[in-house]
Amino acid sequence: MYTTEEREQFYLSILKFINASELFEGLLQIGSCSVGYRDCYSDIDLMAGCYDANAVTKANDSLIAFFTGLGAVYIDRRSWSSTTLGLSPYFENGLSADISFAPTDELMILSPQWKIVSDKSGHLTEHLKADNEEYERCHRSSRINDSIHLRFIYALRRCEIALLRKEYIYADMTLAEARQLLLNVEVMNEGKKLHQFKAYNTLKPEFLEALKETYPGNVQEQEMIHAKKAMLALYLKTVAANGDLHFDDTQLKLINCFT
Repeated sequence: MYTTEEREQFYLSILKFINASELFEGLLQIGSCSVGYRDCYSDIDLMAGCYDANAVTKANDSLIAFFTGLGAVYIDRRSWSSTTLGLSPYFENGLSADISFAPTDELMILSPQWKIVSDKSGHLTEHLKADNEEYERCHRSSRINDSIHLRFIYALRRCEIALLRKEYIYADMTLAEARQLLLNVEVMNEGKKLHQFKAYNTLKPEFLEALKETYPGNVQEQEMIHAKKAMLALYLKTVAANGDLHFDDTQLKLINCFT
């Protein structure tokens, strides 16, 4: 397993490469590495801005050659569009990194944690500041609307049926599905960016404490019933704190089936 020193040296090598390349306008850290790595197991998550679309294609080849030269045993290649690409190199010592890159004007910050570490022209900072301000202005994503209630209710309904059938493994899976919907509401309540959100430890302590009750201690009927009831109670409380979500009469009737 790699050491924290090896990870830092790898990051500095990438930063030096980006700064020396004529293809990149700047670089930013994404996720926990932008505020201090959570622990020695955290990967390096980066996003780079290129000068234009032609530079993106050249940057892809250039980065592949760079990571290969550093000894990458495998490089995963991704493409979200013709001008937004990504690479994930993996090394024998377990170290890996994720770097996505696009023309600077097309970059979108979807992580709640990020930090600019290189900006050659100042344009990257200007663009990302405007992009983040726009997000903050309308941070309640359209991905969260009243339809989430039905998905939550259906998950609990499947859990209830599974418990009646004593299918405890499937019941646990439906609890996990409902819990993720609950978490999505809380993430939005706290004004955080929902897309690929993983920093659950940053949510309010009182919510996290209540969330513990939604986990059954064992795969046993009574503990799972308790977890289901706790899930519903916390969901209702969390939705009540959201000014954009509302229950209609039909949804309330369905919810009453569980109370």
